[in-house]
Amino acid sequence: MKVILDTDILSMFAKIDEVELLGQLFGKDNLAITPKIMEEISVPLDYGYSFPTKVIPYIGVIPLDGNSLLEFQKFLSTRGDLGRGELEAVALCKIKGYRFVTNDILARKFAQKEGITVFSLQSILRSLWKGKLKNKNEVGEIIQRMKKADNLEVSKKVEKEIFG
Repeated sequence: MKVILDTDILSMFAKIDEVELLGQLFGKDNLAITPKIMEEISVPLDYGYSFPTKVIPYIGVIPLDGNSLLEFQKFLSTRGDLGRGELEAVALCKIKGYRFVTNDILARKFAQKEGITVFSLQSILRSLWKGKLKNKNEVGEIIQRMKKADNLEVSKKVEKEIFG
């Protein structure tokens, strides 16, 4: 089943050169983004950052069809608290039955309210060691690299969710 990745998750994994881990976890052919997320992940290229080049050739873009576009337009008029990338992803996931991967709490709650299966960063990191793709120490190292590369803050509560 397709998994739509949000910009925040993609940029974290790209900055530490681990986008392939997402492919190992979900299946490379299942990974996708929307056109708005492609726009968002590409913006840093204009400022001299190269990490988007690790994402762009690796993950396919799925355009919105008529029903998904109608749903996106509905969300645009009712959800000013979320970005276009998140809204486009939620619309596509809702119409197509895809899953959504985001680290944005508001986007996660909204998608869940819309009946979409959502994966957070915590669930991904937990799945890496539970699924034996990485051990706990390696996941801890990934977290440390994300903290450094993306100024990520991970509370003790979140670490418990990952490793508990």
